Order: sequence, then C-alpha cells, then structure tokens
Amino acid sequence: MKRHLPLPISVLLCTISFLCVLLLVYSIQEENNYKKPGNLTLIQFIGTYRTASEETPKELTSDTYINAAEVPVLTLTGHFDLEIQANERLLFRLNNVRLKIYINGTEFFSHGEKGTYPAFAKSPGNIWVGVLFPHITLKDEITIELSSFYSNNLSISYNNFFRQIYKGDSGALFQFLLKKNFGNIFLGFFVVLFGMMLLGALLLLKFLKTPISPAPLYLAFFTIASGLWILIDFNLVSLVIPYGLFTNILDIICLTLAPLLLVLYLLNFVDGPARFPLRGVAYSLSGFLLLFILTQGCGILDGYELLTPLCILLGISAFIAFLSLLHEIRRNPDKTTKFILRSCCLCLIGAGDVLNYFLQILPFNIWFIIGFLLFMITQFIFIVQYLNKSINNAYLTRQLESELAQSRISIALSQIQPHFLYNSLTAIKQLCAIDPIRAEKAVGDFASFLRGNLDSLSSSAPIPFEKELNHIKNYLSLEQLRFGRRLKIIYDIQADGFLLSSLTVQPLVENSVRYGVTKKINGGTVTISTREIENAFIVTISDDGIGFDPYKKHDDGRTHIGIENVRNRLNSQGGSQLSITSIPKEGTTAVITIYKGATEDEYYSRR
Repeated sequence: MKRHLPLPISVLLCTISFLCVLLLVYSIQEENNYKKPGNLTLIQFIGTYRTASEETPKELTSDTYINAAEVPVLTLTGHFDLEIQANERLLFRLNNVRLKIYINGTEFFSHGEKGTYPAFAKSPGNIWVGVLFPHITLKDEITIELSSFYSNNLSISYNNFFRQIYKGDSGALFQFLLKKNFGNIFLGFFVVLFGMMLLGALLLLKFLKTPISPAPLYLAFFTIASGLWILIDFNLVSLVIPYGLFTNILDIICLTLAPLLLVLYLLNFVDGPARFPLRGVAYSLSGFLLLFILTQGCGILDGYELLTPLCILLGISAFIAFLSLLHEIRRNPDKTTKFILRSCCLCLIGAGDVLNYFLQILPFNIWFIIGFLLFMITQFIFIVQYLNKSINNAYLTRQLESELAQSRISIALSQIQPHFLYNSLTAIKQLCAIDPIRAEKAVGDFASFLRGNLDSLSSSAPIPFEKELNHIKNYLSLEQLRFGRRLKIIYDIQADGFLLSSLTVQPLVENSVRYGVTKKINGGTVTISTREIENAFIVTISDDGIGFDPYKKHDDGRTHIGIENVRNRLNSQGGSQLSITSIPKEGTTAVITIYKGATEDEYYSRR
C-alpha cells in the first residue's frame, strides 16, 4: 500500500528546509563581514595616461573612464602609491588585455604575447595575473602598456585593471572577492547541485525501468548549464581555475546551450503551429554552437568575437519564443501546460541581458538570474508533481512486472499438468512398439514443447510469431497422438512478421482442443489463422466444438487462469486485445488483436 505524507506536513517540511538553508547562508554572510583578508592591500597607480590617438598625456584620477572597446592601446606612466618590497606580489585583473610593465624604462614583465597561449586562440582569457616585483620606491617610474585583444572588449576592461591592483597572495584575494560575490557563487553552486540531483533522480527512475519523458531531462540539463554560467564569475573563477581560455570557451558554450535546452524543453509542451518557429530557434542556436566549435577549434574566430552576434541571436530568439508561447497559451486548453508555458515566459526576462550587453549599465547576468529564479520557483511545483507521479509509476511497474512474471509461471505450469505428461508419455510408449520412427519424432516434439514452456519462464520479452507457432505445432502433434483422427488442424497463416508474448496463442489452442472439439463424440477441427490489417495483426483460433454460453456462469471447477492471464498480458502490451465468442453446439472463436509497434517497442526496450 502506498503511503503519502499529508499535504500540510509536506509543505511544512519544505518550508523548514528552505529556512535552514537561508539561516546557514545568512550566518556565512555575517561572519564574512567580521573577517578581514590577511596580506591584501589595494594599490593605487598615480600618474598619467595616454591613448594611441593622443599625444598629450592626461592625469589619471578616480573619475577617469577609458572605453576599452574604443581604445586599442593605453599607456600609463607614473608610480604606485606604496613602496613595493623585494619579492612582493602584485595581482592584476586582465579582461582579455595584453600587458607590458616597464621599470625605469626597462621592460620587466609581459603577458599575452603570442606563443604564450594556444595558437587556436587570440587571447589568453579573462584572468588574474600575479607578478613578483623587485624593490620599488615611490621615485621609480613605472610604465604600463595595455592593449585590447578584441574590438568588442568589455568597455571597463582598462578601468578594471588600474582600479583593482592588489598587493598580497591569491588566497587572500579569493577570500575578499568571495565575500563580495558570495550571493552569485552560492546561487550558481545551488543551481548546479539542484540540476545534478534532478538528473540523478531521473536516471534512478530510468534504472527502475520507469518510462521518462524527455522534458524533465532537458530541464535538468538546462538547470546545470545555467548554474555553470552563473558560477563563471571571471572576477573570481580564475583564482580557482587558472585556465583563462578554458573558462572563456565554457562561458560561450553555457550561454548558448542554456537557451537551446530551454527551447527543447518547451517543444515538449507545444503541439500547435508554434512548434515551427520554436524549431527554427532550436536549429539556429544549434547551428551557432556548431559554428563556434568549428571556428574556435580552427583558430578562425574566438568565442569573444562571436559574443555580439550571439547576443543578437539570443534577443531575436527570445522575441520569437515569447510570441510563440503567447499563441500556444491562448489555444492550449490544458491547465498544466498553460502553467508551464507561463512560467517559461518568466525565464525570458533574461533576454534583458542582451540589451544590457550593449548598454553595460548593470552586471551582465543580472536579468538572467532574475528570470531564471522566477522560472525555477514556478517549475519546482511541476518537478515535484512529475517525480511523485514517476515514483508511483515505478512502483506500479515493478508490481505489474511481478504479476506478469507470476502469470508466466502460472501459464507455463498450466500446460505441464501431470495428466498431460502421463498421456503424452503413454502415447509415446505405445508408438515405440508399433512405429519407432513416429515415436522418435514424438519424443522430439515433447522435448521441444517442454523447452518452449521453460523458455517462457526465463524471458519476458516478446518473441516472433513463428516461434510461438512452432510451439503450438509441437503441442498439437502430441495431442494428435492421443486423439488421432478426432482432432483435425487447419493452418491459414497469411502474416507472420510480428512479435507477441510467449504462450499467448497456445493456451487458447489448448482450450479449443481440451474443452471444444475433443468433447464431441466425433471430434472436430481447430483452425489457426493470421492476417494483417492497416494498424494491427489479427490472430484467430476457432473450433467447431461444443461451444458454451458466454452469458452463463460456469461452475465447472476450472480457474480459467490461462485465459485471464492472456487477456491481462495483452492489455499491458500497448493495449492489444483478446475477444472470445462462442455459440453452444457450434463452436468457439478467439480473436487476438496485436497493434503494430506495441510489442516491437517493448522488445527493443528490453534488449
């Protein structure tokens, strides 16, 4: 018996769990407020700056803003505001920027020169760089030359450099930046963890042989890709993963893959004309991802160079998806589908980052985070309902498999009754004396019949009809030894290229023999025929035996387990059917309808 927690208790447990997580996050945030990063000092650069198009240097102040997308080369001249001791480390923030440092006119350090990073890339990435300096006084002249790798580089790349120069070690810097960006990092980690847990639950259901819709799988991968993109905070990630090119590529992949997976998720709930524009969006995003992989791998274009066309594509895709969703919401009568589609509209708020990319007013992923959180909060209800339903289905599936296994045993045992074994062996014994050749054939038929019954116990997969027919012929051959001319058989096989469960037809043939024609004094004929129609295969077993009244209750002491098991197994396999009609003193007809594709799907799912 299935047991479920009452709804109020379930809601209370979810609320308590959320509050516990919230309390833990709040405690970490408050502790960070009282911790000071050791060995970390902010260094100011005092002096002038000059661009390639300007000859006269300008004073570098706290209000200075230099657009890296418009200035290819920037030169800073001056000194640090603090004295640097020998072997002290300075940490510089490089947003796809080439760096050269001169001390008193002599080149001391460079980063980003060709040959220092893979040839298929045009930039070493978006990273922090640590430099060990010699002893530098306030009188030493420092010249810093910065050059942008990309014409569409982040406009604040130069400002990030001269406003984020730190003296100390990378561990202290990581602690400091983690405190500033804790919300985003925690959110990204939590989202990835949630996606992995959802994917794990779905794989567990798959392991339990529970049918799974593609929709939650797409949702799980969308969640993981979105969480990874949130986690890729370039201000922090290079302190943990010192591979700038790797994080650059991963950023573009996640940024393209997340909306693609969202569209694939939507296609599972859209069945009207809106599918066509959504498919177009899916093909466009897939094509862009393939283009990126090829051009990046061949060193033709960097992902950062493709960022502008990607943002334009995402903006157009979001607009098309939004209109498609509105159309589908208006025409779709299903309330659950409407709820899911409306929640997906909330996720499209993230398209605001496309506009923000060009204006660069807010952090790049702020709109995506807002839309994603609203989307996931609403989708949580769907996920819980889906998993609950799938778990119940898994339970029912295992119960049904157990019942089917028991039914196979019951059917097989019902065919190997002691009286049948005794009669068959007695007939073979008599043949040994009068017709050894027929006796030898009968022994072979008897062995094949027993093997067929035992095979049905070890395998639940459908079998070809030809195999079932051979098993029937073995059985009828043994019965004809006993009944002789009283039992006539007619085969009218017009179609045999289909699958069915083992011991589906044989119990019906046995009923025709034992309770139909052999109950007549002169015996009768059993006819086995098959034919194919447009959407199914028809198997008919008919006899001209004594028949019975289907509307009359029979108190004959028989359990009729064979017929019931055949009917139940057919119903469980794609809705295939068994119908039996009978007329007293005229005979009985059993018709099996096996719909095309039903048993084939089960056959391949069990291999």
